[in-house]
Parts: sequence; C-alpha cells; structure tokens
Amino acid sequence: MTLYELSLEYEQTAAALRRRIGELEQARREAADETRRFQLDGRIRPLRSMYRDVRAVARHLNRYYEKRGPRRAGGAPAGPGRRI
Repeated sequence: MTLYELSLEYEQTAAALRRRIGELEQARREAADETRRFQLDGRIRPLRSMYRDVRAVARHLNRYYEKRGPRRAGGAPAGPGRRI
C-alpha cells in the first residue's frame, strides 16, 4: 500500500466520522431535555477531535511526496542566499 492509498483510507475514515458527528448533532437538536443534550455533547466532542486529526494525517500523507525546498526552523522555505 502506498502513502497515497493510505491517505485515501484516512479520508474514508474522516467521512465516516463526519457522518456520525452529523447524526449526533441532529439528535442533539431534537433532544427533549438538557441532560440528553449534555450527554450527546460528550459523545460529539471526541469525535470532532478525531475528525480533525484524521483529516490532518490524510492531507499529510497525500502530500508527502510533493517536492518542496528545504525549510528553515520557522517553517518558511529557505530562499536564495539564506542558510539553512
């Protein structure tokens, strides 16, 4: 499996997480009492964090082989005449 193929797997996982978050958010909007909304918030919060992490990994893997110039410690690419 290539890193690109792995990135596609991560994107599928992110899509599944996004769907589940949407379902729980809908249930939260329809919840009759505050206790149930609070419980649903507790289930949604870690899924949002997982979603962000999975998307970040998918993007990183997808772009892993793109050519880039050397980077300085600050994150900006080194320009002509700059030391690394």
